[in-house]
Amino acid sequence: MITAQDTDFHPRDPSDLSWTETTFIPFCVPDEGIFGNAYILARPNLGVCISSIIVSKGICNHTYQIDFTDAQMHLPCPEKFSDYSLPNGLSVKSINAPRDYRFTYEHVLGSCSFDLDFKAIHHPFDPHDPKENPLLQQTKTSPKDSRVGHEWSNGHFECKGHITGNLKLRGREYKIDCYDGMDHSWGPRVEYGARSVSWISVNFGEELAVHLAVPMKIVDGEVLYDKPQFGFVVQNGETHGVVDATVVATRVDMMATGNHITVTDVRGKTFEFFGATIGGHPWHSFNPCHVCYQVAMRYTWNGKVGSGEFGDIFGLEYLADYKSRTATFSR
Repeated sequence: MITAQDTDFHPRDPSDLSWTETTFIPFCVPDEGIFGNAYILARPNLGVCISSIIVSKGICNHTYQIDFTDAQMHLPCPEKFSDYSLPNGLSVKSINAPRDYRFTYEHVLGSCSFDLDFKAIHHPFDPHDPKENPLLQQTKTSPKDSRVGHEWSNGHFECKGHITGNLKLRGREYKIDCYDGMDHSWGPRVEYGARSVSWISVNFGEELAVHLAVPMKIVDGEVLYDKPQFGFVVQNGETHGVVDATVVATRVDMMATGNHITVTDVRGKTFEFFGATIGGHPWHSFNPCHVCYQVAMRYTWNGKVGSGEFGDIFGLEYLADYKSRTATFSR
C-alpha cells in the first residue's frame, strides 16, 4: 500500500549508482488537440536528474513539428523529491501526500509556462500489493520481462486525478481542465533500451478511469499488445484491480491513430472503449535510449466522451532488433 512517504526519495544503497526515481504527469486540451507532459528522472546517488517537458498541438509525426520541447540532462538532483525546484524553471510539490500534486513551469526564454494542480480521485494504486493487483501472481509476463523494464520489478504507484490550471504556449493561453494519471517509480534501473510496453490511460471524469500497463511485441512488422502486466479501474471513487484486457490499435507508421480496448476488473465488470487520436508526438527526449510514440485519445463509452494518454514506449535497441535494416528478428 502506498503511503505519504512514497512521494519522497526512498531508502537505498548509496553505492548503487543506477538508483532512479521518476515523476510523470500528462495533460491535454482536447478541443484544441493540445497534449503535453512533464517528466523528471532523478538519480540521487549520482546527484543528477533529467527534466523533459514537451507540448504539441495536433498530430506531429516528426520531431520538427512539435510545438515545444525543453529536455535538460544533468540538472542537479534535488534534496527532496516531494517538494523541489529545478534550474530549468520546473517546480513540483506533493500536497495531501500521497494524493495531490502541484506542478509549475516557466521556460527561461518564455516560450512555454504552466501552472497545474493534480487532485486525486482515489488512493494511489500499488501494483506490488497483491490485495490491489490480482495479476501479480497470474501474469504471463514476469517482473523480469525485459519489455516491461526495471520499473516493474521495483517500487511504483499510479494515481488518477483531475488536472486543472493554465498553459501558455508561444504567446497563446489555454485553460487546462482534464482527467489523467500521474505516477512515481523508484529503484535500481539500468537502461538497455529493451523496453516495449504501452502505458494506457482512459478517463471519464469522476465517474470512471482506467489504467493499463501492457507489454507489446512486433510480429511481421506489426505492433501487437499482450495481456496486461497490471491495471485498475476507478469507478465512482472505488478502485478495482484488472484481471483481463485486450488492446488493438491502428497506426500510421508507429503513431497510433485509434484503438479499441476492453477491460474486465475483479468484480467481473467489463468495459469497452473506442479511441481516436486528437494529438500526439514521438517523444524522444524523456530518456536517451527510448522513444514513446505518445498520443492523446478521445474515448467513447456508453454514449459519453472522455480522453487520455496512449503511450507506446520502445527501447531503441528493441526497435533496432525488429525494424532496422540489420534487424535480428526481421521477417
